[in-house]
Amino acid sequence: MIRNILLVVFLLVCLPGCANSPEQSKGTFTGYVVQKDTKANRALLVSDTESGLMGDEKIYDAEWISGIADQVNVGEKVTVETIGVIMTSYPGQTSGTFLSNENPVKPQGAVLEPAEVLQRAFHQEKARIPTVKKVSLDNEKKVWNVTLHDNSLHKDVEIVIEDRE
Repeated sequence: MIRNILLVVFLLVCLPGCANSPEQSKGTFTGYVVQKDTKANRALLVSDTESGLMGDEKIYDAEWISGIADQVNVGEKVTVETIGVIMTSYPGQTSGTFLSNENPVKPQGAVLEPAEVLQRAFHQEKARIPTVKKVSLDNEKKVWNVTLHDNSLHKDVEIVIEDRE
């Protein structure tokens, strides 16, 4: 009888703690904004740093971050603070707050900003989850050379964007 009473008391004390949401975790994520979903106020960020291998294929982190779409633009490299649980799908899903813009400086003699070049490259290529591997200006030819890694197809794609408005 006493054992049953102790079990009931133990359950009454412990179970309310189980009903609470998981502890909110915080971290940072730096990546290129490759898509925006303004209706859901989220943006897809893809890291340009290899995070591992799946078989023989390179893997790059990708996260849908909710709460930042109105603060970032496609083509920008940004850092966000992630807040809460990260869904482990690929790309992952979490929420966050915008921290800083990490965009490279526009090269001397360039007409377009690097973020504008990436916007055009993402639009032209239509890769689902592209990783930015290289963005460089050929001043002599007046073109930008962009290398993207398509994480869906696991292949690199070379794109040439003319340096004009």
